Amino acid sequence: KMKNIILLPLLLLILLSCQDGPRAAFNEEFTPIPVKNEIPIEKLIGKYVLDNDSKKRYNISDKEAITLNIQKNKKLIANNYVDAKTWKLKNEKVELPYYYYHSNEIGTNIDCPELNNGGVIGLYYRKKDSAITLYVYTRPLPGQEHGDYLRYIKVK
Repeated sequence: KMKNIILLPLLLLILLSCQDGPRAAFNEEFTPIPVKNEIPIEKLIGKYVLDNDSKKRYNISDKEAITLNIQKNKKLIANNYVDAKTWKLKNEKVELPYYYYHSNEIGTNIDCPELNNGGVIGLYYRKKDSAITLYVYTRPLPGQEHGDYLRYIKVK
């Protein structure tokens, strides 16, 4: 029995050390917006705040105000943002163009190549209150096998 008590934590430690950097925690509080649902652009317009889980995985202080503001004029304003190429926090405000489209195969999408290095922005709902949530995918850093994502939750 003592052997099993020692072996189990050791095995878990070995498995966890094999990961390629920070990994997004699976979170059942959020669900992807179904492909068939076209979201009117008016519902996406507004301010989104980076959640605490994302801040932890990217080593960002809880006190940092990191927001995205989607505007109707096809501009996305990022107030502080994570550089998708380096995964480092950029303490600056930038205004970027975004593209909005819907297809029956891939669903409703927002694309902002400058923000996410050509990755994707997934649209999700938070189950408890149906708040729209943006999952901004970040590509793997050199030498890593997997990318990650930043989760921004709509606040207004």
